[in-house]
Amino acid sequence: MGRCLFAATDIAKGETLLTEAPLFVSRPEAEPAILSLLERLHKEAPLGLGHTKAHYAAVLSHLFASPAAHEVLVERWAPKQDGRLSLEEMERVWAELEKEGLLCHRGELPEGRAQENLTPSTLQKLVTAWEFNGFSGESNELLMYDKISTASHSCDPNCDVVILYGLFRSGADKDSMLESTGATGALKKGDKFEQRYAGLAFRANRALKRDEEISFSYCLTAKDLAQDFQFRRAQLNLRGWKFVCNCERCTAEVHDFLTQGKEAGPTEPVDAAPEEMCGLFDDL
Repeated sequence: MGRCLFAATDIAKGETLLTEAPLFVSRPEAEPAILSLLERLHKEAPLGLGHTKAHYAAVLSHLFASPAAHEVLVERWAPKQDGRLSLEEMERVWAELEKEGLLCHRGELPEGRAQENLTPSTLQKLVTAWEFNGFSGESNELLMYDKISTASHSCDPNCDVVILYGLFRSGADKDSMLESTGATGALKKGDKFEQRYAGLAFRANRALKRDEEISFSYCLTAKDLAQDFQFRRAQLNLRGWKFVCNCERCTAEVHDFLTQGKEAGPTEPVDAAPEEMCGLFDDL
């Protein structure tokens, strides 16, 4: 999965090789009218994904993402076809958004974007991009990263995901993180700050060679990764990742299973997980 990331140089174990703030964040409280409309449509006739998070993020991307962020989102990797995301569904959602006047935020859109730019087919592309590349965040947020979102999954990952936190003024917009450098002049007596989610980093859990592909576990915990390929694939599927993992570890285990007659391991995961993406930050 993903468009892949590769090490540009040799990397030592324990070294942080990438630190990144979100490219765009979809927050439930940002546009309650849109969220309410999508939830109503989902209740009337369930959306193909089984949830509204990706649809909501897609619409917010159209309304608020900067030109640079929007370009990345539109070009983000996604399967060419996903039976859960029909064009008919997108037309239904688009028609309701247009009917309620929700395709343009207070008569304004980011520079270079017009209301007519969001067609059902464009909406379908954005929804798919969010479903397959979005990261679950705090308070039911969905986040998109420029580089981190392109990394592939592996059941033998060479990187761990580290959650980053920053200092924010209490009550300030969540995007207004206090920068540690050059921010002293902006401080005022009585200012109060709180720690909030600020981004992610990749840390090498073993030495990497130059040009080696960077990988991490999309949602499997350390306990999950200790299980066999059948269990891991079942967990990925239950957690919304609609692909069969063929990483080197899975491929080797499948080969052994087929050629050496190993007994099948557990096919049912011990803990059922929601269909939407979840558990991304487990055991970090």
